[in-house]
Amino acid sequence: MPYGTPEETSRRTYRARAISVESVGEYKLMITCDAETDNMAAPEVAALFQKFVDHLSTSPDFTVTATRTKEFVEQVTPTA
Repeated sequence: MPYGTPEETSRRTYRARAISVESVGEYKLMITCDAETDNMAAPEVAALFQKFVDHLSTSPDFTVTATRTKEFVEQVTPTA
């Protein structure tokens, strides 16, 4: 099956994860947060998410990681 040229979509996923320094029993507590809005491609989303991550990172009780994922789409056509 031939694949087309990858095209970037406007779909973005922003995810923050905070992992506790302290353990609950033998495990760390992991809290995951996904950002959502009707227009994830708006530049303001990245700025606000960065503020959120910066705020979470001020806590000495958690280790914070964050990601932004962009979606790409390739059209697939049947072989003749």
